[in-house]
Amino acid sequence: MMDESSRPKKLFMEFSPAPVAAWAEKAQKDLRDTPLESLTWHTPEGISIKPYFTGEDISQLPFTAQRPGDFPFLRGRKTDKNSWLTMQQIKAAGKGTAAIDKAADALNRGADGIHFVIRDYKAFDVPYLVRTIDLCKHTISYTLPDSPHLFLERLYAHLSQHSISHRNLQGFINYDPLTLSGTLGKEASASMAKVLDLTKDSSDLYGISVNGTSFSSIGASTVQEIAYTLSAAVEYIDELTKAGQTLESVLRNMQFHLASGTNYFFEVVKLRVVRLLWAAIVEAYQAEPALAAKLQIHASSSSWYQTTLDPYTNVLRATTEAMAAVLAGCDSLTVLPFDSTFRQPDEFSERIARNVSLILKEEAYLHQAIDPAAGSYYLESLTRDLATKAWDLFQEVEALGGYQDAAERGFIFKSIAEVSRKKFSALATGKQVLVGTNKYGNPKEKIDFDPEQLIQSADFDTTRAAYPTEVMRMATELHLRKRKRRPKAIVAVIGESVQRRSHATFAQEFLKCAGFETVLQPYQTVEAASEQLLQAEAEVVVVSCAETAYAREFGPRLKTHKAKPTIIMADDPENMKDELIANGFDEFLFEDCDTASLLDLLHKRLVS
Repeated sequence: MMDESSRPKKLFMEFSPAPVAAWAEKAQKDLRDTPLESLTWHTPEGISIKPYFTGEDISQLPFTAQRPGDFPFLRGRKTDKNSWLTMQQIKAAGKGTAAIDKAADALNRGADGIHFVIRDYKAFDVPYLVRTIDLCKHTISYTLPDSPHLFLERLYAHLSQHSISHRNLQGFINYDPLTLSGTLGKEASASMAKVLDLTKDSSDLYGISVNGTSFSSIGASTVQEIAYTLSAAVEYIDELTKAGQTLESVLRNMQFHLASGTNYFFEVVKLRVVRLLWAAIVEAYQAEPALAAKLQIHASSSSWYQTTLDPYTNVLRATTEAMAAVLAGCDSLTVLPFDSTFRQPDEFSERIARNVSLILKEEAYLHQAIDPAAGSYYLESLTRDLATKAWDLFQEVEALGGYQDAAERGFIFKSIAEVSRKKFSALATGKQVLVGTNKYGNPKEKIDFDPEQLIQSADFDTTRAAYPTEVMRMATELHLRKRKRRPKAIVAVIGESVQRRSHATFAQEFLKCAGFETVLQPYQTVEAASEQLLQAEAEVVVVSCAETAYAREFGPRLKTHKAKPTIIMADDPENMKDELIANGFDEFLFEDCDTASLLDLLHKRLVS
């Protein structure tokens, strides 16, 4: 028995504990009597985040005493190290030999595994794959458009010809018609059942993947991503067990593919909540609790937050996204190359993406810490709140008849569309910032691809957060290439006022991010401004006036401008919008306004 002298002493014993009331009083004083409640953050998920948390916030939580490896596996099943696989995603077109060669090279350069995205599984050169890569040594996964069992049968046949046992295969088969189309037909269900039959002796090859990325990539909230992923998984359980598969086989083969976004702490908590709720589902099926630990979670950096403009900022986003997924205990991780939105990634961008994961492991040593968020008052509280919200939504879907019925009624994708509209609005008003896109744009950035070709490409992702701003920027780039100059915007500030300069600065930053050459010009009177601007060559004229009466006077004068520029007032028109439009103004720009309609107007006028 350890005697008292050998027990470790608590730190800072000389300080008496500070009660919550004392902290609140001190914070209130530092804030100069600003109410603490005003600092509460109300998230899109409907969760209220207080300005600070204390031990009292987690004193009643049932899972705070749980340890890694304990049911319900909120802290994961890992008990030794927080190891994860660095997976490189590679698209395979045609026979896929170039993709296979690239994969072999990546495995020699630090990748632990490869995720092939195969467009035509019939053309894919399986014999070349078997000859080139040791499939028993490396983790190799496959995304397939249809009939995954046929691809797997071909793979197993070639392995048999080379006397290679399929029992040692590692990876996953990614075929998920439910989250893509909302329905699971008889043929798809039968194909998935055959996959489970084929992989029953391959314990490390997962036959069912549920893609939460199908939701997050179109703007779903964290709550929606969790709830709909779980709901789709339950649908697969029900359909495959009806098709004759055992519950144990389905649960053993289950993998979730989730994207890690930029809301750092929410992303850390998200994987914990997924494991917690998945354990509750397994328990509800009266299955062996240990089967809940079989769930694999493959994480990737978010496509929703990827940008085409100033693409190197994607490296910074992907790093924090990857770190969140790793700290949350993902089993494997894919970091998307920073240039994947606008071209085929090259060796450099793929190496940088691969190295993000490697540096987190080999230099930051994040594989040494299991659930480092444990004990955090904030994150433990957030785990409870996020789990409650996600479980409520999951039950709402179940009450509608399950995932397929809810999808057929339009509930799932309509609810996501509502959230994504709010997200687009937050970006349009500047409340949410995408560095390099809607804030702090790089005016010297050189676009080294064909904007028109990219916009018309079927591969250009139009669901991303940055898309509306990017389309505007592409229009200004095309203007530059066709007319050998950037479109010009003049921001005219008439008179002296802090508020007017604030609106003018916002307008200047906005138009700069849209690709315009912007000039800020101060004037003392509306007469002086109109005389000068009538001679100026500019596609856009923004006016920040001392009074609305000046704006009424200014608009009609500028109407006679030969170049017919777009005339914008840098102020909130409040109840005078119709009158001001009648007097020559086309749009209005100010902080917290919705810039979507303005971007659309500028885009149409530039490309016309």
